[in-house]
Amino acid sequence: MNGGAPIAAPAPETGPVGPASPPADPTRARRALAAAAFGTVLEWYDFFLYGTAAALVFPTLFFPADEPLTSLLLSFAVFATGFVARPLGGLVSGSLGDRFGRRRVLVATLLAMGIATALIGMLPTHAQIGALAPVLLVALRLVQGLATGGEWSGAVLLALEQSPLRRGFRGAFISSAVYVGLILGNLAFVVLVAVLDEQALLDWGWRVPFVASLVLVAIGWWLRRRVDESPEFLAVLDARREARRPVAEVLRRPRGILAVFLVRVGVNTTFYVVSVFCLSYASTVVGMPREVTLTALLAGAAVAAVLCPFWGALGDRVGPRRLVVGGLVAFGVLAAPLFLVLDTGSAALIVGVVVVAIGIVNSAADGVQPAYFTVMFDTRVRYSGLSIGREAGAIVGGGLAPLAATALLAWSGHWWPIAVMMAVAAAVGLVGTAIAPRSER
Repeated sequence: MNGGAPIAAPAPETGPVGPASPPADPTRARRALAAAAFGTVLEWYDFFLYGTAAALVFPTLFFPADEPLTSLLLSFAVFATGFVARPLGGLVSGSLGDRFGRRRVLVATLLAMGIATALIGMLPTHAQIGALAPVLLVALRLVQGLATGGEWSGAVLLALEQSPLRRGFRGAFISSAVYVGLILGNLAFVVLVAVLDEQALLDWGWRVPFVASLVLVAIGWWLRRRVDESPEFLAVLDARREARRPVAEVLRRPRGILAVFLVRVGVNTTFYVVSVFCLSYASTVVGMPREVTLTALLAGAAVAAVLCPFWGALGDRVGPRRLVVGGLVAFGVLAAPLFLVLDTGSAALIVGVVVVAIGIVNSAADGVQPAYFTVMFDTRVRYSGLSIGREAGAIVGGGLAPLAATALLAWSGHWWPIAVMMAVAAAVGLVGTAIAPRSER
């Protein structure tokens, strides 16, 4: 996308099928967007719920050790396994979604995620069954990762392939849904920490939000079952242009995949350091009450959820690449000030810096990515291309970031190597924007 031109339907070789696509139905488009967004809320509620528990309760329940930092490191290692599974889930979901349709795959990922999350809430702890407890936790975390690997890309395509109009604005609601999932996943523990004492939280309270995901699964399943298949995908089927081996085909032209991968490494690294690692850093190193750090994340995510549609609409006018670049540059600048503020121990300052990092900077980079990434790939291989690039980036920028940050803290005893890591990751993301297919630069 160049300059201030609005996002248009991309050329046939890099975008939708073109004239063969049926005209957009506004009612169907709204219904698809609602179903995609609600399911995304559920998927990321489940995924972020584990991240919050990994910082607050899982070290004690599943990874007891004499040294608290060791328990935390083990807990984040299991957190990372969900990200390791995401590219495999993306490969499977992408291949199936490009061959058989987006809607069917999204119903399957929703059910897999919800059931795995509920089972985590029913697991016996290390004190009850010993070493088998963390083994079972790892297995269920892998299922969560597999489900998540196909969710974002499929939800984006289900929403955006319904209409070529205002794709930046429409896609931003999927980004908002991720933040709403973060809010719900953290709000559950804010309430639990506020109303339960430490022992009750560890005994049974932590299980409630995991098991409660079954209710959301039922709603999401009903919504997604009512949505029509993407008209752009149906046009591919009607023209008999579906890819028999979509993964192999999209890998022959890897530039878009590499661009998505590098951008996601840059954005995810800072986001997960802030949303997962800093939560434990502020409570275990700085000594801040858990309520403060959880409230900071909630405030940041709430601002992000509101601002994403604004950024998406702006991206439709000025081009999404500019907003992604601006967000990555701001990430690099904020890395050191973020930790300086955390070290002050001031609740107001901590909430403020998290709101800036997540609510403003990250939402600017995230809000336009559905529109930015989608048109890098032809419709017939789009699910595969999006999933491979985005979920591979999730391993480095998401799964390994809290683990690496914890290891760096243990090695150096200071936060400065973590700030350097965040700045380097932002630079990697900028390289991704530079090599992105020219039509979207």
